[in-house]
Amino acid sequence: MLPLAKFWTWLGNYFVPLAVAWGYFVRNGPDQGVQISRAYWGLAVSLLVGVLLISTLSLYIKKARSAKAIAIPPNTTFESESDRNLVLSWGSAVTYILTLITALIVFGKRYSDSKIHAWEKNTSLVDSFWGSRAVTFTRSCNESSCYAMGNRFGADGKPLEYVDQYLPYVTDPALALLGLLLFVSIVVLLVTIFRKPPASLEQNDY
Repeated sequence: MLPLAKFWTWLGNYFVPLAVAWGYFVRNGPDQGVQISRAYWGLAVSLLVGVLLISTLSLYIKKARSAKAIAIPPNTTFESESDRNLVLSWGSAVTYILTLITALIVFGKRYSDSKIHAWEKNTSLVDSFWGSRAVTFTRSCNESSCYAMGNRFGADGKPLEYVDQYLPYVTDPALALLGLLLFVSIVVLLVTIFRKPPASLEQNDY
């Protein structure tokens, strides 16, 4: 179980400060198009981290029950399997999960402001999130860069860096796939938690 606990701790400890810093840049970026692009990557990474964190937690709980051990993973920065502090263990778990939920809300809300633009235009295809995306599926484009996630031109009319392309069959489907994986991992976690242990095993306190 120690490798799972170490991965849980490593991933959580790195994600928390990264999410806070990235959230600051998303909220305080220089231009909306840049903010939206940053929000997309923040949302994608948060979904992926959520899948990994929750899957790791499910595996740890399953193994801990089999070993008749404490079911919440230790924070291996401060704890070992033989020297546990449940305040630290639970505090770390709550911090990781709350940070994940907050990141998904912050990045998701900012990305929802996205209106797809033609790559060389400073106005959106349609003035709505879903409408602008629907238009991209009805147009043909043979250019290497067809669409942007947001306005890629500054107030001075010059193109901005760090505004990403929008790929109709890749950009949002990737988020949808990660979201589906996160949903499945949550279902697996709930099943793992509420499944009755075998009669030969004692119930563990969480």
